[in-house]
Amino acid sequence: MVHVAFLAHALLELPPSLTLLFSPLSLLPPSPPDATKRPETTTSIQPGMVPAAAVTPMLRQYGAILLCSSIFALLLAITPDTILLTFPFDGNLVSSVGTRWTVHGVTAGALAGYHVLTMCRAYGRIRCGERAVVLAGGKGLGGPGVHLAAHAVVGGLLSWFAVR
Repeated sequence: MVHVAFLAHALLELPPSLTLLFSPLSLLPPSPPDATKRPETTTSIQPGMVPAAAVTPMLRQYGAILLCSSIFALLLAITPDTILLTFPFDGNLVSSVGTRWTVHGVTAGALAGYHVLTMCRAYGRIRCGERAVVLAGGKGLGGPGVHLAAHAVVGGLLSWFAVR
């Protein structure tokens, strides 16, 4: 049996993880035209500019985290949901919750939290005036509206899996 929630997470996060690892600066918005000009009297970077050399390692690290979560999600997608978490005490916490905690369920809850926060970021981009949907020819993966919808679906699947 394949767990669709984990498969959906892996398929959604795999492309951006690879882009962030191998071409991290391609996902950044273009700089304003005058931001690339430097005063001739100095070699320092203008205020507000972040050098690519400083941003690239952070973007690659985020890509690595996404890739690891995708690989782990793929493994959970194809394994049975039978691995129980145990606690080093008498188990009152588990019995008071009224359910068994599995590796799959707890991981689904954690990944669902990631997707909720990603939805908040996409919603913030829309509220700041960014076009919600970017059609063909636009840079990126469809715009913040598409991200909001995709992460709502995957986050919903993972949330359902976590609390079922």
